[in-house]
Amino acid sequence: MIKIGIIEDDPALRRSIVDFIDIDTDLFLSFSCNSIEKWITHFENEKENPFILFLDIGLPGISGLKAISIIKKAYPATILIVISGDSSFESIWEAITNGANGYLLKPFSLKEFKQQIEIVKAGGAVLSPNIAEKLLRSLNPGISDDNKKNSYLTSRQNEVVEYLVKGLTYKEIANILRISITTVNDHIKKIYLKMGVNSKSELVNKVLTSRPNENI
Repeated sequence: MIKIGIIEDDPALRRSIVDFIDIDTDLFLSFSCNSIEKWITHFENEKENPFILFLDIGLPGISGLKAISIIKKAYPATILIVISGDSSFESIWEAITNGANGYLLKPFSLKEFKQQIEIVKAGGAVLSPNIAEKLLRSLNPGISDDNKKNSYLTSRQNEVVEYLVKGLTYKEIANILRISITTVNDHIKKIYLKMGVNSKSELVNKVLTSRPNENI
């Protein structure tokens, strides 16, 4: 069962998410708060970590954007996904650099909400397509074709990509490169951001599509 936390001040959105979680047997609601201040009170009384925390950044009082680092310190193992109607590059970049693991743009359907949970469960990164594109353009200005995007990866990230394409697991990649699985995960998150994908399957498909004459 996947434990979900929510910090969102829109009562209608929060209620619809809570109701959806209540009827989904794969999900469990750890907490639902409408502000960072309410979450702090909850945290003081309940230390159990949610697997995923969905956080609005436009909150009254302490903003969600400023609270990301506080929440990540409290829940170091939790996947923190920003949910926001703010698509400005500044907010996206600050959220990601402060420690957010993904950025889901409002409005979104409950079907999309569940899909993002499945992506996270499978080890993928949650980024709305236009959010991923903005990040990619900022990292790689003026470059648009897939081969050039791939060339922006570091040499170690390209190694990780090649092993993923060959079907190796994270553990196998870690053993070959003599690094930890956590480090492999960190590389993969950065690769997803740079290449504008949300999952391993999307990444492999994108790489193979850019090599139509190459047999992997």
